[in-house]
Amino acid sequence: MAQVKSLMSDRQTAIAPDISSLRQQIIPWSKKWRLPGLENNIQIEFSGRLRTSLGRTLSARRVVRLNRLLLLPDNQTLLPEVLCHEVAHVATFDLHGSHCRPHGPEWKSLVLAAGYPARLRLGLASDNRTTQVPIRRSVIYQHRCPVCQAVRFARRPNRRWLCGECVASGEPGSLVITSHPVGTE
Repeated sequence: MAQVKSLMSDRQTAIAPDISSLRQQIIPWSKKWRLPGLENNIQIEFSGRLRTSLGRTLSARRVVRLNRLLLLPDNQTLLPEVLCHEVAHVATFDLHGSHCRPHGPEWKSLVLAAGYPARLRLGLASDNRTTQVPIRRSVIYQHRCPVCQAVRFARRPNRRWLCGECVASGEPGSLVITSHPVGTE
């Protein structure tokens, strides 16, 4: 409980995550989806780093990451639906492989079979100010070709980008990446 409380502000107290009870919630879904034992093959974790979503799934790694704000008492009713949403991604991967769209008909049918609407957007309790704070990036990354001086900007450094014109002319096309501060407003 102390670890979870440290993730919250002073005014908020969260319920400690009970991963075993979350696994128990997955059992009826796994039976409907014909994936017995699914609850034992998924790693469930809570994260304070999720800022714009309530959950995230790494299907191939079988990791379901849930927003720590779902542990707040006002948001407890959303937790089972978000859990189902994310676990359905792993089930879709298991049943249909990696070629399916993340929220395609295969995923949608699993969520509906579990008894939840196939929604893509859910809101947390409106009085929860931490969800209303926008993320502001303090830097932007410039990707410059040292040969032709072509420039691209991005919010993150992308080491895979190459200068297309230079590559076409036989040059390596490597870009030099530099960070530049931007205003916070």
